[in-house]
Amino acid sequence: MPKNIPLRPQGLVPTAARLSRFAVAIVAFAAALVPASLPAEDAVVVGIANFPPLVMEADGSFEGFDIDIWNEIADEIGVDSTYVLMQFADLMEALKTGEVDAAIAGISITHDREREMDFSHPYMDTGLRILTAVDEDPGWLRSLRSLAAAATLDMLGYLVAFILICSHILFLAERGNSDISRRYFPGIFEASWCVLATITTVGYGDVAPRRWLGRFAAAVIMLIGIALFGMAIAQLSAGLMMQALRSDIAGPEDLEGRPVATVSGTTSTAVAVRYGARLHEVEGIDAAHRLLEAGEVDAVLFDAVPLMRYAVEDGNNSVTIVGPLIEPQSYGIAFPAGSDLREAVNRALLELEESGRFGQIRSEWFGSSD
Repeated sequence: MPKNIPLRPQGLVPTAARLSRFAVAIVAFAAALVPASLPAEDAVVVGIANFPPLVMEADGSFEGFDIDIWNEIADEIGVDSTYVLMQFADLMEALKTGEVDAAIAGISITHDREREMDFSHPYMDTGLRILTAVDEDPGWLRSLRSLAAAATLDMLGYLVAFILICSHILFLAERGNSDISRRYFPGIFEASWCVLATITTVGYGDVAPRRWLGRFAAAVIMLIGIALFGMAIAQLSAGLMMQALRSDIAGPEDLEGRPVATVSGTTSTAVAVRYGARLHEVEGIDAAHRLLEAGEVDAVLFDAVPLMRYAVEDGNNSVTIVGPLIEPQSYGIAFPAGSDLREAVNRALLELEESGRFGQIRSEWFGSSD
């Protein structure tokens, strides 16, 4: 007869099973306390490119205006950052593919880029400038080139036309007197000499009008001609002085047919092509500076900030900035399209501006704007 086996009450669970389920519940509760965004604890990968003084490499670390701005933003939004240095063109590709989480390196906000990536609010307004070599001793050939400048030629043309018109008026009014021959030649030369003497020395020299019409014409010549002659001399002097201080590149219109260096993948490449320059694309702005120093290019077309820094600090008075600001643009922090970082970074940028910290960093790198 089998031994009596105690019956187990229906619905009860063995102690071991209860403990096992309790352990599972504890683990599930602990997991619920861990943030769901655990990967966010990994450092944000920030792509950068050499762009002094915004981004510069020094002793294995990075510094610059953009670096300081991003460090402040990272503290504000509570993330760690890992910087990845690359060429500018590669940086643009890394943004498109999501290889980096953000990029900051003087990146201009453009319509074409906005279609492929996202941008923060603008944090700096700037544009493109032209850097060219200074020619301290231009010589006679460069001086002649200054005479061929459009503004100088226009002024000299006005002066010559004025002299010719007044000479004929004076010849018609005074021909036949003792100073101006009745014949066209040499009478017109004698009248021209009278006009030239009047506008340059405020006198008639050895030719003087004697009739009332001739004297009226001489009065007009003195009132208008002297001022026009002065303007022509001033224009000529300014052109010669500018040639003594810099090359014959004075603005973007002078880039046509000239060898010009710029950084590949930047907005300056399209602008250089538009002005007809013979483009030399390089990987970084330092390479463009070296081409200019070696005389392999006549100018560098690039963002104003690094060019102005180079002209002031590194150029040794051998280079200068010429022409107006070209293609005004704004810098922004770039993200892969649809990035969740964009909104948080925008809020941090506004906080930096409102707190005054942004202005402090700007003053540290560029001086006070007051």
